[in-house]
Amino acid sequence: MASLDAISWGAAALTYGLGDYVTTVLGVRTAGVQEGNPIVRRISGGDPGPGSFAVLKLVSVALFFATYWVLRPGVARLVVPISLTLLGSVVTVRNARIIRRRT
Repeated sequence: MASLDAISWGAAALTYGLGDYVTTVLGVRTAGVQEGNPIVRRISGGDPGPGSFAVLKLVSVALFFATYWVLRPGVARLVVPISLTLLGSVVTVRNARIIRRRT
């Protein structure tokens, strides 16, 4: 199970962490796109800069990781990184499509 956990978290880090981060920063900085998440907009005072968005991402991932560790080991525990992977994939693809239309 440990290797499946590592693979799941690696995928979550790539999609939710890196993919969403890169496409959001590119969209806001180069394509004139506004951040779509109202919570992120509110916390960042509008559109997030690369630094503030990185901090928000790290805090978010840390909270999800803490939730993961609270759950008992097993298949249900994998729901956390798999959900982040799915969310990250959807958001990254959506962001990329928006950027593509704007440039």
